[in-house]
Amino acid sequence: MPVTPEMYLKFAKDIEPSIFENKTPKIHLDLINFINSEGRYKAAAVFRGAGKTTLLNKIYVISRLFFEKEPFILIASSVEEKALSFLTAIKDGIDNAINKGYALSHGKIWNKDKIEIIINEGKKELEKSCYISVISAGQDPRGAIIKNTRPTLIICDDLESHSGQFGVSSRANRQKLRRWFYADLLPALHPTRGKFIIIGTILHDDSILNNIIHPKPDDENGIEWQTIKFPIIKDGKSAWKSRFEIKKINQIKQTLISQGLDNEFYQEYMCAAIDPSKVLFKYEFFRYFDGIEYDISKPPTTLLVTDSVNSSQIKTRLAKSINLVGEVVDLRRCRVISTIDLASATGADETAIVTSAIDEKNRIFILDIISGHWTPFEKSVEIIKVFLSFNPERIGIEKAGMQNDFFYTIDVIQKATGVVLPVEALTHRGKAKNTRISNLEPYYRTGQIYHNNAQNSTAELEAQLSTFDPEVESKRDDIMDAFAYILEYVAGRNFDYVDSDEFFDECEADEWV
Repeated sequence: MPVTPEMYLKFAKDIEPSIFENKTPKIHLDLINFINSEGRYKAAAVFRGAGKTTLLNKIYVISRLFFEKEPFILIASSVEEKALSFLTAIKDGIDNAINKGYALSHGKIWNKDKIEIIINEGKKELEKSCYISVISAGQDPRGAIIKNTRPTLIICDDLESHSGQFGVSSRANRQKLRRWFYADLLPALHPTRGKFIIIGTILHDDSILNNIIHPKPDDENGIEWQTIKFPIIKDGKSAWKSRFEIKKINQIKQTLISQGLDNEFYQEYMCAAIDPSKVLFKYEFFRYFDGIEYDISKPPTTLLVTDSVNSSQIKTRLAKSINLVGEVVDLRRCRVISTIDLASATGADETAIVTSAIDEKNRIFILDIISGHWTPFEKSVEIIKVFLSFNPERIGIEKAGMQNDFFYTIDVIQKATGVVLPVEALTHRGKAKNTRISNLEPYYRTGQIYHNNAQNSTAELEAQLSTFDPEVESKRDDIMDAFAYILEYVAGRNFDYVDSDEFFDECEADEWV
């Protein structure tokens, strides 16, 4: 039977239940799956407070020994004190496992920076010796080699820090650490069966982790990194609800922002590195309204959306006004527009739907932001939900995306539900994506755009805007790309309603299979 992340967690909970104070978040399972998947070089950016060190040292490393009999694990951290504390935590976990009767025992080496663990199989000839060694940044990894064996697993946990010998605030320090990382640490890995993992919180735009997660166009280091990010808010939801409720996240955000540390929030909690010299959308440009009032004088609208395979129940109320400080903006006196950036159900990108209201003063209020990896049916359900909640007069979808997998599905569902959606095609008219997004800047700078302070996904939009570099193609721009299409409507362009036959004429029949 294959070993699963759930087995890792059950094992760890049995030997040290005290580390499971909060309910285990899905991101912990996702992170273990990511590390254990195929590929030699892994990089993960994780939000501050995600419990990654506990996950790695008290769960992953010990489980890797017990289940996989990992021959030699090398752990590197920013400073010696932290590296040694990691090994101390691992030692405690191993001792707990031994006391619980698991087939582990101390080997001949049990020092402050190196240990040997014997994996017992009931017979002396089946015993396996495994090793763990820890080093700090800058230390020669060759000194950690045991019995002429190179590490089969190298873990860099919090390799970068604000302080210490290689503090990230100094450009010279970053260059020294980068030289050690690529010239000394990476080559220390076992040449044929090794796995290398770097995991941490993004602390600087020019950090090693950020340059791996967000490589520049000219970054060529010969290594095929597999990367992943775990921001504290994803798709408008907390990544660890039992530990970080949305209210608590907002408090963290407001505390940092009040101290002029908005960059720290987006970098360390949203995994969005910021180069201050390149910031186009500055935090001081962001203006807010307090939320939306819904019509409670009528029962909520309920609708069952079905196709031949799927079914989903929608229940929603119609939004009626915007709460602005000292002002209530009646949505009946606004143009409400939804703009959509479609993505495939299997790709890395997400589908994003942004609904905005444009009032008589030409102010733009972002009412609602939703995004996710959705099937064509799920996309249809989300769009119908948006339509019933905000009654947009236009639902603009980039034409190329509509042709791929979606328009036929939503056409069928409209006929099945009787809901007629004002869907129309949007085209980029030859403008590059970064140009379209950059064109939002004057509207932000002049205070015409307002974010919904009551919506969780606002933090995701701001993280994308704050890290936007017009000269680099972004890997995560779904929300701001969808929102940028609002300028097509602000400029007063007219669109005709799209007849589905127009799209069938342009596509081969097998495109809909």
